[in-house]
Amino acid sequence: MLWLILACLTAIVLLVLLRPLARESEGDATEAASSAREGFDAAVYRDQLAEIDADRARGLIGEAEAEAARIEIARRLLATDGKARASAGAQREGATSRAALIGVTALLPLVALGFYLSYGSPGLPDQPLALRLKDPANEQNIAALVARVEARLREHPEDGEGWDVIAPVYLGWRRYGDAANAYEQAIRLLGPSASRLSGLGQAVVLKNDGVVTEEARRALERALTLDKTLLEPRILLSIAKEQDGKFAEAVEAWRALLQMADTNAPWREMVEQRIALAETKRDGKPLPQPSAQDVAAAEAMSPAERQAMIESMVQGLAARLETQGDDLPGWLKLVRAYSVLDRKDEATKALARAKSQFTGNAAAIRELDALAAELGLKS
Repeated sequence: MLWLILACLTAIVLLVLLRPLARESEGDATEAASSAREGFDAAVYRDQLAEIDADRARGLIGEAEAEAARIEIARRLLATDGKARASAGAQREGATSRAALIGVTALLPLVALGFYLSYGSPGLPDQPLALRLKDPANEQNIAALVARVEARLREHPEDGEGWDVIAPVYLGWRRYGDAANAYEQAIRLLGPSASRLSGLGQAVVLKNDGVVTEEARRALERALTLDKTLLEPRILLSIAKEQDGKFAEAVEAWRALLQMADTNAPWREMVEQRIALAETKRDGKPLPQPSAQDVAAAEAMSPAERQAMIESMVQGLAARLETQGDDLPGWLKLVRAYSVLDRKDEATKALARAKSQFTGNAAAIRELDALAAELGLKS
């Protein structure tokens, strides 16, 4: 009876394995559907970029928030592009895989029988349910898997493989601080690699609302020295040049990146937009003005809505300066905004905090004092 059951199971396995050969056209349709979904995702991300630019033009969000959102969407575009490349590779390898599948399925019964006769032990008792539930193969919930890895890392913080596995998950979940820490631990325990350094740089940039800090810059540059084909570090380092005011260098970096892009790469349009903006700033030309539609939308706001929008922008700026205190233009903008809103006490406190951030920087202190005198604040 046992052998009859085994024979039936083998026949079922063979049927499942051979079925794709009889349904090749359906497999091609699935690949086409997958490609269509990736194209749709890329189109959605491009629309989101346009919406961010429109919201920024209307003043609904600040430049820092807009830049952070652009970087996150760029990361997702790159991920979509990676999936498209993998799908194309899978299609190219389809013929070889089918030939190998025929050979494997033909030999499978003989090999399985040989292993069973040599190593099989049908008399062994069944594994208890409690132990089987602990088998990772039975765990379908990724959140539960992550929780399990986190629990293990609390008990074994020197497990480099665990940090290496969980870091990109944190990054995908937008837990940027946790992702940065996980990448740092993986690098410390397993050593630097291009993917770990690139992930660390991305996490640090996103944790800092799109600002490419010196820590992120070092990680991204090291990643490129190990793998010059990586796209994410090139994009973020190009953005860093813009943030440093080096627009000519930024244009060159963006153009070099564009040469690496396939004609259908989903992030190509984003790079072209960055080139146009960097060229505008490099040449000292005025930035594009809001469209008539954007202006009309802003004018249609009630006074309460407009006031709420301004308050939200000021709060966002104040929150960012708590973690990025070396942004002198940001402090000047915040002090002036509080003064315009007739919140003199908060303007004075912000001025004092700014001056404490720039202790020893005579030029910065002079600018802050000049603004205080202009606004009639106690400095």
